[in-house]
Amino acid sequence: MALLIFFMENTVNPFESLIAPILAAFPELEASDIVFNAAPKLELGDVAIPMFLPARKLKAAPPKLSAEFKEKVDFGDLVTEVNPTGPYLNLKLNRPAFSKDIVTRILADGDRFGSNHSGAGLRMLIEHTSINPNASPHVGRARCAMIGDSLTRLFRFEDYEVDVHYYVNDMGRQIGLLAMIAEEIEDLTFDQILDAYVEANERAKVDEDFAEKGYALLSRMEEGDPEVQAMFRNITDLCLKGQLAVLARIGAQYDTFDRESKYVKDARLDALVAQLKEKDAVFVDEKERLVVDLSKLGHEYEEGRYFVLMRANGSSMYGYRDLAYSMDKNAMGADVNLMVLGEDHKLYAQQLKMMLEATGHDSAEAIYYSYILLKDGKMSTRQGTVVLLEDFLDQAAALAQERVAEQCKDMTPEEQLDIANQVAVAAIRFAILRVSPNKNVTFDMEAALSFQGDTGPYIQYSCARMHSILRKYDGELPAVPGDAFPVTEDAEWILLNKLATFPDIINSCVEQRTVSAIAIYALEVARAFTTFYHDCPVLTAETPELIEARALVCKATRQVLANALDLLGLDAPERM
Repeated sequence: MALLIFFMENTVNPFESLIAPILAAFPELEASDIVFNAAPKLELGDVAIPMFLPARKLKAAPPKLSAEFKEKVDFGDLVTEVNPTGPYLNLKLNRPAFSKDIVTRILADGDRFGSNHSGAGLRMLIEHTSINPNASPHVGRARCAMIGDSLTRLFRFEDYEVDVHYYVNDMGRQIGLLAMIAEEIEDLTFDQILDAYVEANERAKVDEDFAEKGYALLSRMEEGDPEVQAMFRNITDLCLKGQLAVLARIGAQYDTFDRESKYVKDARLDALVAQLKEKDAVFVDEKERLVVDLSKLGHEYEEGRYFVLMRANGSSMYGYRDLAYSMDKNAMGADVNLMVLGEDHKLYAQQLKMMLEATGHDSAEAIYYSYILLKDGKMSTRQGTVVLLEDFLDQAAALAQERVAEQCKDMTPEEQLDIANQVAVAAIRFAILRVSPNKNVTFDMEAALSFQGDTGPYIQYSCARMHSILRKYDGELPAVPGDAFPVTEDAEWILLNKLATFPDIINSCVEQRTVSAIAIYALEVARAFTTFYHDCPVLTAETPELIEARALVCKATRQVLANALDLLGLDAPERM
C-alpha cells in the first residue's frame, strides 16, 4: 500500500483527528511535525508516524520518543493498538470510523473531491501547442496539446481562473512559400496542406528565385501590404481551422488566439533593443544582420551565444517578434504565466528569458516535454515523414471498435462507436500523460488499447464495473454513510486509504506542473479496486449493513476515479 499523507493547510487529511491528542501531550510540536506514512506491514499497523521531525524539535532520540508517544498520547477510541517500532509509531486504527469519514468526505465533495482550492482568487495564463500553420498536427505535437490541456484542467480544478492561449505563427518565409504554392493549387484543402508545404520546401532548395520570392513576400507582409496580408491570412486560417478540429478530437480547447503578425511593428521592441545596446550587447554582423551577443548578458557558452533579431533587408526574425509576445503576455497581469514547449526549444526559450530579464521584463515559466518515439525515429514536418495525429486517432478508433464489439455485444453499433472513440482517446492520452514530460514516450498502440494492464481503457473498464455494481444494487444508497460502516477486510481499508491520498496527489502535481502522478495514481486506485472486487463481495456480502457500506465504497471509488480521469481528459464510461 502506497500511502503518504502530510498535514497541510487546505488539504483533506483523514488522519488529522490523530494530531490533536499528540499536540495535547506534546505542546512543543506543531501539526506540520506530524507525518503519516503507510506502515511497512499491516500486521504492524494501519498507519505509521515517523519520529524524526518530532525528535529533532524535542531533541530526543526517535526510538525513545516513539515509546514516549505510546505512554503519553491518549488517542481514545480512534486507535485500537499502538506499536512503537524503532523510530516509528505504528497505529492500528478504528477502521470503520476512519473509513466512514473518508467516504463521507468524498461523497460530500463529489466532482470537487481532491481539490485543495489553492488557486482561489488567482489568474493563470497558459500557452501551449502553437503548431506552425503549414500542416495537419502530427503525433509529436499532440503531446504538447495533451500536457497543456491537462494542466489547464488541473489548475481549473484548483480554482485558478485560467486563460488558454494559442500563438498563431502566421509569419515567416515558410508561410510565404506555402502561400505561393497555394495560389497554384485550385481549391486547396486542409488535407492537401502538408504535401503542398513539402513541395514548396523542395522547390525552394533548387529554385533560387522561388526561395527569394518567399523572403520578398515576408518583407511585404511586414510593411503592411494588404494583398500579402490577405494571402498569409487565408492560408493560415485554412490550416488553423483544420488543426483545431483535429486537436478537438483529443479534447484540447483554447480561449485566446494571438497572431505573430501583431508583433511585427511593436514600439516596445525598439525600447528593448535600445536597452540591450546600452549593455553593449547588440551589433551588426558581417551579413548586416542585427544580432545580440548574449555573452554580454551572462551567457557562458559558445552554443547559443548569438541571437539574430533582424535580417539585412530589415525584416524581423521570429525571435524578435516572440520578445514582443512575451512582453504582451506579461502585461496581462496573470499571477502565473506558463508555456509548454518541446525540449528542442529549451535553448531558444533560455535566450529569450535572458534578453527579457536583462531589460527588466519577466518571462513565462516554461514546461518542457520530450519526444514521442516511433520505430522510424523522430517526426519532421519539413521532410513530410510524419505520423499525422488524425490518422493516428483513426487507427486507434478502428482497433478500439473491434475490441468494443467483442466486449460489448449487447450494445447497439452507435453505442459501440461512442465507447470506441472514448477508449481510443483514453488509450492515447493516458499512455502519453502517464510518462513524466521530461522523458521520451515510446507508444505501443496494441498495448495502449488493452483493457488489462497499465492502460487508460483498464481504468475506464474499472469505472464501468463499479457502475454495474451500483446499477444492480437493490434500493437507493444514502447520500452519506449511516452510523454503521463495517470494514472487515484489508482490501477495503487499503482501497479507502488510497482514495484519501488524492488531494495530496493533486497538491504535488500543482507544485511540479505535471499530471503524470495523477495517471499513476488512477492506475493504483483501479488495481486496489480490482483486489477489493475479488476479496470483498458487494451485493452478496453477509449483512445488509456490509452490502451498503461496500456499495458506498464503490460509489466513492468511482467518484475519485472519474475526477482523476477528467483531469487527464478521459471519460469514465458507465458501460464497456
